Amino acid sequence: MPRYFFHVHDGEDLLDREGVELPGPVEAREQAIATAGEMIRQSGVVLSDGSVWTMRVVNENGGEVFTLRFSADDHTRRQGRGDADRATAD
Repeated sequence: MPRYFFHVHDGEDLLDREGVELPGPVEAREQAIATAGEMIRQSGVVLSDGSVWTMRVVNENGGEVFTLRFSADDHTRRQGRGDADRATAD
């Protein structure tokens, strides 16, 4: 069974040195999406600044299989700051 590696970049490179054996690229894509979802749940606050994270899935030969990009903008936090700024300006 082929091995796939899930490398993450979130301002710095976090290389997956172990990888996961999966039947094929379809399963690697599904694993990437599930893993990204878990990362977002665990560190959503970090993502709320609009920074872009990427996850590159590569096969055991180093060939790129899939790239996932994700980010989040917390507009309520920005609105809250703006409201506070306006209140102090009055």
